[in-house]
Amino acid sequence: MEKLRHFLLNLLFPIECLNCQAEGEYLCTNCFRQLSFNDLAASKQATANLKIPTLEKVFIAGNYEDKLLQKLIKKYKYHFMKPLGEILARFLITFWHFQNEVPADLLIIPLPLTAKRLRWRGFNQAEVIARYFSQHFSYELCLDLKRTGKQAAQADLDESDRLENIKNVFHWSGKNLEGKNILLIDDVITTGATINEAAKTLKQAGAGAIYGLVLAKG
Repeated sequence: MEKLRHFLLNLLFPIECLNCQAEGEYLCTNCFRQLSFNDLAASKQATANLKIPTLEKVFIAGNYEDKLLQKLIKKYKYHFMKPLGEILARFLITFWHFQNEVPADLLIIPLPLTAKRLRWRGFNQAEVIARYFSQHFSYELCLDLKRTGKQAAQADLDESDRLENIKNVFHWSGKNLEGKNILLIDDVITTGATINEAAKTLKQAGAGAIYGLVLAKG
């Protein structure tokens, strides 16, 4: 199935830069350099209205108004272009090199999908990014946070419904976290309801400080 998916992907989306159409890679080096990163002030402003009381901080690497970044995220999530995960991970890695406000001993946990959503997409977009990210920094990666339920897609709901829709959908299947510092990774954040609910579950499992890292605020 993976080989068939890869064949169809190459058939529908030939390997060429999604920005300048140069052949050979989905985003060439020159176009990668065109992606803009949030500075400290922009990241702080982007998180101002998020509902994230359980987290110490959420880092937002880029601006969803950046048309190229937005295009990469949409192709990755909704057109199932899994190879873009490495490019988007590189975007987070580059951003993270300039952050110094977190502990060094982080446990990396990607936001999980429900089993149904995972079957539909074929991969967890947050997990793919988190794997590349954790390997680069030699952080430990953990996949013991699970997501259950038949809740509606968060993108289809307003703010109050998002909060109700996401309640109690996560559970921890691993050992006690014993004060470990956590970095939760996801692609896009909107209200913060999902990542905060995940953080609440991790706190119940004994986690210490919990941070979030996302590509952009949608």
